[in-house]
Amino acid sequence: MANTNSLLGELLVDWQLASRQQMETAVAESLNRDLPLGLVLTMLDIVDPETLHSAIAAQSFLRDQVITAEQSSSAMSLVKKKRISFGLAMDLLGIQAATKPRNRLGDYLVESESLGREHIKSRLNLTKQTGLHLGRVLVTLADAHHDLVNHALSLQEKVRVGDIDREEAIDRLYSARRCLEVITHVGHDVIENQSKLGNLLATAGFIEDKDIELALCVSKEQNKQLGESLIELNWVKAQVVYAALEVQKMIRTEKISINQGLEQLRRLRAQVGVSEDVPSTPEGQDERNLTFYYFLKLANVLPSPQDKSAQTVIPRDRFESQLEETWQELKATPRSPRLPEDVRDLLSQCGFLSEEQQMMVQRAGRTYKLFRERQLNIEQALIQFHLAQSTSSEPGQWSGTFPSLPIF
Repeated sequence: MANTNSLLGELLVDWQLASRQQMETAVAESLNRDLPLGLVLTMLDIVDPETLHSAIAAQSFLRDQVITAEQSSSAMSLVKKKRISFGLAMDLLGIQAATKPRNRLGDYLVESESLGREHIKSRLNLTKQTGLHLGRVLVTLADAHHDLVNHALSLQEKVRVGDIDREEAIDRLYSARRCLEVITHVGHDVIENQSKLGNLLATAGFIEDKDIELALCVSKEQNKQLGESLIELNWVKAQVVYAALEVQKMIRTEKISINQGLEQLRRLRAQVGVSEDVPSTPEGQDERNLTFYYFLKLANVLPSPQDKSAQTVIPRDRFESQLEETWQELKATPRSPRLPEDVRDLLSQCGFLSEEQQMMVQRAGRTYKLFRERQLNIEQALIQFHLAQSTSSEPGQWSGTFPSLPIF
């Protein structure tokens, strides 16, 4: 039986929305592809996006202890049977949530004056569209400092287990936000020193301090930059130097903390290692093998199964093949308000019949291209697509964190 601390996967199994074997497969795929579990669940057709959104809402109600496990199970059973939202299911069953303050991340950030309510509301729309958690959306778009979001989540958990009360959590978060502002403005020289290229590479474990000192001597004698010398000496791979320089830039422009930057560099080290035989392109990034079909699926762009379109009669493998052919055509098509007739025909065969649907695929294709070119990771790509979709604009230059690193 589900409890207030159950993980989402456990709840989905308990509510009979997924089998244990399906969940084990999804978790393994999530780890292999470095994708959030929710995206994998929808990608593998285990749970549809609407039901997943309801499940996340139910989990939040459970963790705040405003409904019981039995009530959550009853409501989710109705969600599954009638294909309705969790809120509507609660209304139909006459379930009244306990009248006590909720412990939602967005509320914490608003009440601590970290972000405005309207801003949070717009980002919550993105969470529903992308299937990503609010914290990931906020950090990805650089709306809130990574350390602040992590601190808010930690305080949220402390309130839920009864270690502190909600008012104290808001006060602590407010203080943390003010401290971050002071550190950002006063600690410029410290940050400048700690984010030096050599410090970042040594702290992340790519090279030892003594080797950095020697490389600095070499670079000074040859009148070269440290990164250039490290690459020529073959002590650090070129991609690692470029990644560290990108991290340095993000730290110094106050988009991320030093700890966050080091965390990402350590992830890079875990993938590419430090040996001489490491290839220049990491082999572990299986998420780049995500087909155009799966990208459209995650972006919720595929024609609805209820539509009487060509998708209902084309076998799955043929449908994916046609979409891949469409992607190749889209990639080669110059930017234009109107698609060439051959591309329009291909899209029609795939079930994208209306002008609106075809424009949506065209916009998704351009975002997918940035993903395939490693300018965006999957989370950034999905967010970028939905932002462009909501403004009817084309995907532009990424303005969030880590715009060009393969690892992020």
